[in-house]
Amino acid sequence: MRTIRNLVICVVGSAVWPAFLGLAAYAARQAPWPRSVAYPASAALAVFALSALAVNLLHWLFGPGGWAEDVLGMPAQVARSIRRAGLGLVAAHAVVMLPVWLITNGLLAPGGRPISAPSVARVLILVFELAVLAAATYVLHSRSALVVWLSDVPQAGLMKFVRHRRLATRAVLGGIVGIIALDALGYCYSARRFSLGVIGSMAVALVCWGVYRILARLIDDRAWKWIKVGHGLKHRAEQAGDATMPDDLAGRLRRLSGYFAAGIWALGTMWLWGVDLALFRSLGDQTFWTVYGGRAPDGQPIISFVITYGDVTKALVAFALTAVAWRNLSTFFAVAVFPRIPDDPGIRYAALTLCRYAVLGVGLLCGLSAVHLGIEKIGIVFAALGVGLGFGLQEIVSNFVCGIILLLERPIRVGDIVTVSGMNGKVDRINIRATTIINGDNQSIIVPNRAFITGDLVNWTLKDKVIRVSIKVRAAYGTDPDRVSELLLAIAREDPDVLRNPVPTALVEEMADAGLAYVLHVHVPDPSLSGRVRHRLVREIQHRFTDEGIPMPVPAQKIVIDPRDLAPFRASAAATDVYRVDPASTTPPGPTWPASVLSPHPHTRPTPAPLENCNRGVDE
Repeated sequence: MRTIRNLVICVVGSAVWPAFLGLAAYAARQAPWPRSVAYPASAALAVFALSALAVNLLHWLFGPGGWAEDVLGMPAQVARSIRRAGLGLVAAHAVVMLPVWLITNGLLAPGGRPISAPSVARVLILVFELAVLAAATYVLHSRSALVVWLSDVPQAGLMKFVRHRRLATRAVLGGIVGIIALDALGYCYSARRFSLGVIGSMAVALVCWGVYRILARLIDDRAWKWIKVGHGLKHRAEQAGDATMPDDLAGRLRRLSGYFAAGIWALGTMWLWGVDLALFRSLGDQTFWTVYGGRAPDGQPIISFVITYGDVTKALVAFALTAVAWRNLSTFFAVAVFPRIPDDPGIRYAALTLCRYAVLGVGLLCGLSAVHLGIEKIGIVFAALGVGLGFGLQEIVSNFVCGIILLLERPIRVGDIVTVSGMNGKVDRINIRATTIINGDNQSIIVPNRAFITGDLVNWTLKDKVIRVSIKVRAAYGTDPDRVSELLLAIAREDPDVLRNPVPTALVEEMADAGLAYVLHVHVPDPSLSGRVRHRLVREIQHRFTDEGIPMPVPAQKIVIDPRDLAPFRASAAATDVYRVDPASTTPPGPTWPASVLSPHPHTRPTPAPLENCNRGVDE
C-alpha cells in the first residue's frame, strides 16, 4: 500500500501547476477576446500544461531517488537516460506540434481567415517523428543502459524479448522507420493509425510492467505474513512440516502476477487495434467433426451432433484453466485460506486435496460438455465401466473410497506417526489411492488406503504428540523402595526433554524373583525423542545406582541334574570299557564316552576324500 500511496502522491503532486495552466487555457478561451487571439492563446496554454505535466512526471518518476529507483529498483543511469529522452520529446512536441495543431484546426485566423498550410504541417509532423526515432534509438539501442539492465536483472521478467535484444530493438526502430516512410509517401491515415496503435501498445506495456513490479514488491514485502504460523498448535507446523505450502510461495505469486499483467496487456492491445471479435466467431463456427448417429429410412445419415472449432477451443481453454488451477491452488490457499484456519497440516492437506479433486472434476465436465459430451452421454460409458470396476478394479475402487474417507474422517493426518500392517512411519502424503509413510530408515513406503480403514491402525499422534516412555529397573531386596523411587524421579526431572506435565512417576511394579521391579514413566513432547530420552535415562540410572550403592540383581538360574538320568550313559561306558589316558595329566583315567552317545547323528560327518583324488579332473 505504501508503494501505491507514493505513486498517487507523485501523480497528484505533478498535476498541481499543470492544472492551473489548464484553468488558464479554459479562461483564455472563454474570455471576451477576439477569436484570432483567444483560440491560439488557449491552445498554447493547453500544450504548455500538458508539457508541464509530462516534465513533472518525468522528474518525479525518473529523477534522482525518484519512484522508479525506489520502487522498481531501476539503476540511476537507466532512469537518467529515460528522463533525458522524455524531456527531449516533450520539448519537440511543444515546439513542433503546437503549430501543427493550430494550423490543422484552423485556430490561426488573422482577420477571420484561417491559415491552411497542409504541406507545412506534414513537414513538422515528419520532424517530430524523426525526434521520436532519435529518442527511441537513444533509449533502445542494443548497448543502452535500459536494455542491458533488462537483460541482466531477472526480476524484470515481463520483457522476455531482451534475450534477443538486438532483434527486438531493431524491430521497434524498424517499426518507427516504417511509420515515417508511410507518412512521407502520403499514406497519412495509415501512418497515424499505425503510430497510435504502436504508441498505445507500448504505453500499455509500460503500465503493465509497472503494475507487475509493484505487485512483485508487495509480494516480497508481505510473503512472510502468508507463511507465518498463526493460531493453533505452533509446534505441529514447525516439527511435522507442511506439505500444503508451496516450496517458493513468493516466486509462484510473482509468476502469476506476470501472467496477469501479460493478459491485461494482450486485452488492451486488442482494444487499441480494434480487433473485431466477429472474426473469431466466424472461425469458431467452422465444422471440426461431425458425429453421425445412424441412418434415416431414406438412407441419409443422421447427424447426432457437430463439433466446431469454437467447441474445441472452449474445451482446450477449460482443460488449460483446470491445469493452472490444479497447479496453483496451493498458492491461493496459502494466501487466502490458510491464514484463517488453525495451523494443522492435516486440516490444510485435507481441504486442499478435496478442493483440488473438485476443481479437477468440474473442469473435466466443463471441457467435455464443450464438445457435447455431457453427463447424460458420459453416464453410458460409466455404466459400461461399472461392470469392469465390479470385477477387475474393485481393489482400486476400494482404495479410492478409503482415500476419500481418510480425507473426510481424518483418522490420520500429514505428519502423524502411525503403525499400520506391522510398519512404523511418519505420514508424508495422503493421495486418493495410497498413502506414503516414511520409516526410520528414511524409506518411503506406499501403503494402500484400504489398510488404514479395514486393518489395525495405531496413530501415535492423533490427539497430540506427547507419548509415554517406560523404563523397568530391578533393585535388590532390602533396599528402601522410597529411596529408589525418589532417585528415579530425580533422574527424570533432570533430563531436559522430559515433560513436567504430565509428571513423571516411579512405582514398584512387582516383587520379582531376584528383587523388587520398579517402573519409571516419563512423557516426551515428540515420539522422535523417545529413543534419546530412554538412552540417557538408562545410562544415568546405572551411574546413579552405582554411586548410591544400590545393587541391581541379575536374574540367575540353577540347573539340577538327576543322577538317575546319567545311568544309561554309565552303563554304556562300562560296556565298552574304553579309556583314554593322557600322559601329561594327573587326573586318573576315566571312561571315554562313545561317539554314539556323544553325537545323536554319528554318520552326519562326510568322509574326507583321499589326498591324491582332490585335484583329479572331471574328464579323468
